[in-house]
Amino acid sequence: MVAVLLSALAFALALFALTRKRLLWGVIGVGAHSLVLAGLYLVLAAPDVALTEAAVGFGLVTFVYLLALRRTGKLVVAASPLYPLLYPEGERIAGLEWEILARFARWCHRDLEVIWVPRAEIPRLVRSGEAHLGAGGFLPNAEPDLRYTRTLVPTRLVRVRGGEGPLGAVAGEPSPPQLDGEKKLFEDAAELAKALARGEVGSALTDLLHLREWVMRDLFPEAEVQVFPEELGFAFALNPEDEELWAGLEEFLAELERRGELAELVRRYLE
Repeated sequence: MVAVLLSALAFALALFALTRKRLLWGVIGVGAHSLVLAGLYLVLAAPDVALTEAAVGFGLVTFVYLLALRRTGKLVVAASPLYPLLYPEGERIAGLEWEILARFARWCHRDLEVIWVPRAEIPRLVRSGEAHLGAGGFLPNAEPDLRYTRTLVPTRLVRVRGGEGPLGAVAGEPSPPQLDGEKKLFEDAAELAKALARGEVGSALTDLLHLREWVMRDLFPEAEVQVFPEELGFAFALNPEDEELWAGLEEFLAELERRGELAELVRRYLE
């Protein structure tokens, strides 16, 4: 009777290990399966086989699997800094998106690495595979060769008018249809703000979060602000061919949302 129960338990643990989406739970299932097999061999009067199964199957093999999980590779993120989403803080990195990505990297057993690049460079790096995803206040654009996650933080585009002159914008950022046409493009929002302050452009197209940063720094106290009604949202950008990573990140974000942790993170960093 005991042998039958142990056999059924071993079969159930094998199914458990094979159906886990998280590798760690799969390894735990494999280790428990080996331990139950060792007990089964002992019941069947094969103590030498039981000892070997416990030492090799449960001990050595589980250790090797756990060691392999620590070396599954990096999660490379191409990003532009944007406070308070993702920004350098001395030698550290901080922000809402950083906390989400750090948790996700632990969830999928990868080492997280951020490379700081201009916004316009992010799509190229993601498409080429040099980076796994784009972040740092990434506003989805009409780029069919990228795939986006669910919205993390809603926002709107704004036009900050400081005087006469051309319209400045960050290369790669979306633009309202009514502002389609020639613009003076800059690598990032910091360069755009400097150009507006110097009078190189008469107005700047940005988003509410960058505007918040400019207001906090009191950069353009006399500027006229026009808010566009279309709602956008910051998201992560991925290569559409990397279905597994996109599905894993979406599952992780959905779980954060379901538990209320995503809303709590947004409140902590943005309120």
